[in-house]
This record gives sequence, C-alpha cells and structure tokens, in this order.
Amino acid sequence: MIALNLNTLEAMQTFSGNDGAFALPALPAAVYRIIAVKQGFAPTVAMIVPTRKDVKLALRLENEKRANRSTNQEIWELRGSLPPDILRELDMAMAQPVSVGAAAADYQIPRVKGEMVSMTGVADQSTPSFAQTAVGVQSRLGDTWQLGFRGNIHRIDDPTDDTPFGGAVAQSSAMQMELRSSATEAYRVGSMKSWWRYRDDAPGPQHEADIRAHNLEWEHGDARFEVRYLAQQNLFVGNPGSDLIEIAGNTTVMQTRRNEIGVALRVTQESLHNTANATFRTADLTANAHLEIVPSFVLRYGMSSRLGLYGTEWAPRTGAEFKLSKDTSFIVSGMYKVYDQSRQNMMPSIVVWTDESRVLPRYAYSFGFVSGDDARNRVSAIATVSAADSPLRVVFTDGFNQFWDGFYVDTGDIRRDLRLTYRKELGRYLLIDMSSSAGAATPAIGGSEKVYVTGDVESTYHPSGTTLAVSYRQLHEPKPNATSEYRTQRVNVRVAQALHLPLDLKVLLGVEVVRAANSPFLLDTVDPDGVTRKYIGGLAVNF
Repeated sequence: MIALNLNTLEAMQTFSGNDGAFALPALPAAVYRIIAVKQGFAPTVAMIVPTRKDVKLALRLENEKRANRSTNQEIWELRGSLPPDILRELDMAMAQPVSVGAAAADYQIPRVKGEMVSMTGVADQSTPSFAQTAVGVQSRLGDTWQLGFRGNIHRIDDPTDDTPFGGAVAQSSAMQMELRSSATEAYRVGSMKSWWRYRDDAPGPQHEADIRAHNLEWEHGDARFEVRYLAQQNLFVGNPGSDLIEIAGNTTVMQTRRNEIGVALRVTQESLHNTANATFRTADLTANAHLEIVPSFVLRYGMSSRLGLYGTEWAPRTGAEFKLSKDTSFIVSGMYKVYDQSRQNMMPSIVVWTDESRVLPRYAYSFGFVSGDDARNRVSAIATVSAADSPLRVVFTDGFNQFWDGFYVDTGDIRRDLRLTYRKELGRYLLIDMSSSAGAATPAIGGSEKVYVTGDVESTYHPSGTTLAVSYRQLHEPKPNATSEYRTQRVNVRVAQALHLPLDLKVLLGVEVVRAANSPFLLDTVDPDGVTRKYIGGLAVNF
C-alpha cells in the first residue's frame, strides 16, 4: 500500500495483512492518492482528502487480464511522481514469481512509452483545411532519472493558394521537455509560436498577428523558479508589439500540520516595439497561507502587491472551505484592491482560461460547490465575478497553441463566469467527463456585452474501446470602433475507435461545423458571413 502526497510528491508505504486489511501511518494534512499493488493484479488507485483523524478506505483489485487500459495508463502517469525507492519496490512486487498453481502476471511497465495523434480536416476549395499532429514520449533512465517530451503543430491552409503545400493563414507549434531527477526535483523547457492572418487584404505590418514564448523552469519540492520570454505583434489594438521578460519563483516558508505559509515573487520587464523609452517594469509579491481551524473548516488568506513605475497596488484576499459532508465542500473567496496609486499606463496581459494568476483585477470574488469521493466521480460548480484593471487577451486552450481561439477584455469590464465540471464512472464500462463554462464581460461605460460559452463532453465505452468527444465554442464580441459584432459558433464531434490490434491503434473520424459572422480572421472562412463544414480523419497510436 502506497500513499502519495500530491502536494509534496512524497510517498509512504506499508503492507496489508493476509486478509487485506492495512493501516497507514499518520499522514500530514494533504490530498493523497492511495495505490494498492499485488502481484498478479493490476494496481488500483483512489484519491482521499483526510479531514479527520481516522479515514476508512476500501479498494478492489482486478485480475490484470480483465483490467482496462485506463488503469495501466493511470499507473504509468503516477510512476512519474513516485520516488526511486518506491519504484524499485513496486517493480519487485510486480515481478515476484507466483505461487504454485497461480497464473503468471502479464502486467509490465515499459521503460519507453509514447503516443502520437495525427488529424486532417478537409472541405470544399473555398474553405480552409487544416492538419494537426501531436507527439509525446516518456521514458525512464535507470531507476532515478525520467525524461518526457511533448510536441504539437497545427496548420490551417490558405484556400486562395492553389499551389500544393502552399501558404497558410494560421499556424501554431509548441514543444515541452521535462527532465526529472527525483520525485521532488524537475527541470522543464518549453517553446511555442503561433501566428495568423487577419481578413484585411491591404498589405502592411498590421496584416498578421504573431506571438512566441520560451520558458525555463526548475522545481524542487515546494520551491519553484521560472524564466519566461514572450513576444507579441499586432495582438492588441494600439500596441504594435512588445517583448517581455519575466523571472518568477515561489516557495513555502513555514508548514505545520494545520498551517502553511508561502511566498511568491515575479519581476517583469516589457518593452514596446518602435517606441523610444517605452519600457514597463513591475514586481509582484504575493503571500499565501491556509489555516485548518477544525477538520471541517479551512481558512485561506493572503496579500497580493504590485510595484511599478506608475504606482503601487495592494490587494488582500481571503477564502474558506466548509465541509458539508464527507465528500462535499462549499468554497468561497474574495479579493479587493485597497490601494491603487495609479491605474494609467497598464500593459495588456495574455492569460490562459485555466490560469489567470498573472493579472491583478480591481476586485474578484467566487463561490461554489465541489463534490466527489475520488478522481472517477467528481462534480464542481464555481461562479466568479471580477473587474478587469487592464486589457486582457483570454485564450480558451490550456496550452499556448491556438491563440486565435479567444476574446478580449477591456479595462473596467465586469466579468461574470460560471464553470462546471462533471466526471462519472457508470459501472465498469462507461466513463463520462464533461466541462463547461459560460460568462459575459460587460463594459463599465456603454458598449456592447461580450458573451462566451464553451463546453466539452467526452465519454468512453471500455469493452469496445469507443470514445466520443464533443466540443462547443460560441463567442459574441463587438469590433473596436465599429457597429458590427463578431459572432462565431463552433461544434466539433469526433469518434475514436480502437482496432484491438497488438499495437494500440485508434481510428479518428469526425466533423466540425463553424458559423462565423463579421469575423476578423481569414482562417474562419473566405465568405465574411457563412458556414464552414470540415470532415476530420486521422489516426492515434500508443506505444
């Protein structure tokens, strides 16, 4: 029995008795994955949040021959976080000779594991087609070092270019490499580039948008250090382009059983293109802490500050988590900028939908419910209200790979967001995973409201290996200095069917339907107001 601390990635282990009963030593307050390993069976995993002194847990082991592939995938991903001593004992447990009369175990952990997905979308000659390929490889170097690589490239062709393998109207590429020397120390390198063309056919530097980023990250236990470079061109109106260098780090300064205090520092310098002496420097210092008053009530508090050439900002924040039951919690948080010396000359920011830690709004508060007993059955609903204090470009994808899939938020806009997630395993054969978000950004003075809706649903039927994925995006955003409104609706349906060959090979089929009106991007459709339909085909392989 292994208990993996998801906060520190430290592991503790013990052994069960002949009857399967086990007792783990006293564990610090954290979120844990409990892993049960027995020769001849596929390991099983459960997640727990210990909110009281004694926690009872029941796990069921399945014969390796009847275990589904998702179990093997989950265990392989966990191996990247287990320390070397636990890895060695896990391998020894799985490789032990079986007793007389028992069947031999065929559960093997490969030293090299990878996946590749390649897709293409085709349509009529007046509509852009696309091609996308993603590759990922994980490997173990001995019992200590681990190496991982992921790459992705996405290209949308120019429908007006009749030349084979001709020009493109948009393209994005991203790469990330991780080298882990132990369970608590890792080194990461990442690089991305994304560009696309606007519909304006007039030649000039404003015809194309471009963004690129490179980052280096070092992680050791609770400490983290990162260096990031980001350059953008024609991404914001009135800002021809800029170069940004950022150095950031965070660590835990004190930790006890019921209390934890951490600090984070970020220093940023951004220079505008074609503008003399236009350099902005800021330093963000953040302190975070949480205190467990009683097992059913946790208080979180902290202070965010920003020091720049044009003023200093202070924003205290607080939050709380109430345990309504064993598996259900009510969470609430709030932040307000109590001191803001000057709001002028604020540089635009680029944020990913799932991480907005780089911005400091005028105020923000959120509340919602989180419920679930483990990773297979979970539901959450979080509502957030915030006031933007600087222009934002919000990107809906989790990675820096499709910057055209996003919208703008102006200074003073009031954002109201609702985010839902649902994950449920129905019996032993069907798994449903759903996430959705909806919201609006309302200008403080006049103007039209920006509206966005996203939804992703994925279900997997294990006996046949069939996966159905549906993605939905809808944006309503007025154009700057114009009466028209940019509207787009995008529905993407994909089916993946495993071929049940010795090699884990899947066939991908699908369709994407897009309706765009007054789109500023050439990649949507040649017709300013029309419907685009693409038929998608591809292959995916795991090895």
